[in-house]
Amino acid sequence: MKVTNTNITDNEIAEVLSQAGLTDKQIKAFLSECCGKECCAEKVRILRNARRSLLDSIHKEQALLDRLDYVIWCTENKNQ
Repeated sequence: MKVTNTNITDNEIAEVLSQAGLTDKQIKAFLSECCGKECCAEKVRILRNARRSLLDSIHKEQALLDRLDYVIWCTENKNQ
């Protein structure tokens, strides 16, 4: 996916971060004004950690779905 519009409001960022599980304190820290490469690197680190955590949750849910599908299959095929 190619991003062509890099304009995003603080409210939109805060909503995404909140949905990703960051606390209000973490969101405020993320949105605080700063400059320089170190600050940018820290923000990217925060985003990557949130992404990793969310992806781990997705994988756990997928594993549960797989196990549930197996139980369904076993139940359907038990008397065949």
